[in-house]
Amino acid sequence: MTEIEVPTKRGTVLNGVLFDTPKADTVVIAITGVHGNFYSNPFYYNFGDTFNAGGMDFIYAQTNDAFNQIRTYNTKTGKEEIIGSRYEDFHWTDEDVDAYLDFALTKGYKHIILAGHSLGANKVVYYLSRHNDK
Repeated sequence: MTEIEVPTKRGTVLNGVLFDTPKADTVVIAITGVHGNFYSNPFYYNFGDTFNAGGMDFIYAQTNDAFNQIRTYNTKTGKEEIIGSRYEDFHWTDEDVDAYLDFALTKGYKHIILAGHSLGANKVVYYLSRHNDK
């Protein structure tokens, strides 16, 4: 497992983790729900290990609503930011999901599967209803 940082178009850096295997061409990106985070939820290690055993990679993708509050930074302003469920803006869903999709595309995945937990499932449905990407 490797911690990753993905910048959104607005510059906010989101944190996630990548469970990767050699030569995987498929990745599952799981968007977290409110307060969802990999630091306090070891359940997602089971997902990562299971997908890896099947030859697929797994990204546990914390979005703007992970934690109550967490410090991050903005690549455009160079300043520290505080994000978290306290500051959630559902309208940032597209940028948050796009950041992880862009990351996956730069890694060369041929197949990208979006999944979500709790509010993350709503974010995935919202995103897919607005984008017709294959």
